[in-house]
Amino acid sequence: MGYLSPLLAVRNMKETIEFYKNTLGFKIGMVFPDADNPEYADLSKDGMVLMFIPAKDHGIGSEEKLGIGVNMYMEIDGNIDEYYAEVQRKGVKIATNIKDEPFGIRDFTVKDIDGYQLTFNQRLQGD
Repeated sequence: MGYLSPLLAVRNMKETIEFYKNTLGFKIGMVFPDADNPEYADLSKDGMVLMFIPAKDHGIGSEEKLGIGVNMYMEIDGNIDEYYAEVQRKGVKIATNIKDEPFGIRDFTVKDIDGYQLTFNQRLQGD
């Protein structure tokens, strides 16, 4: 089976890496050429990988909005309620509070520092 790894343009690579690592609990994979001057980075959580590049190096001006209409739907391992409480404690911008969906999923949505949305979800027990 294949997998999808979105490549997201961001304003500040170092801040993005720190946000995903320290605030959302992602693990750093590859950073190129190095952590002091990242031109590419990938970070993962529960087998899902997001890749990042500097927006300015790819023709995206500082006046252009990032993240508009982009939402990654990410099924996580562990306890979603505990994860929700953890990201709230760390001051992450919650776009949609945690809730049970009628289709058997419990989820919540956050916005990252560039406006990209991530909906973390888990199947409800018994579904």
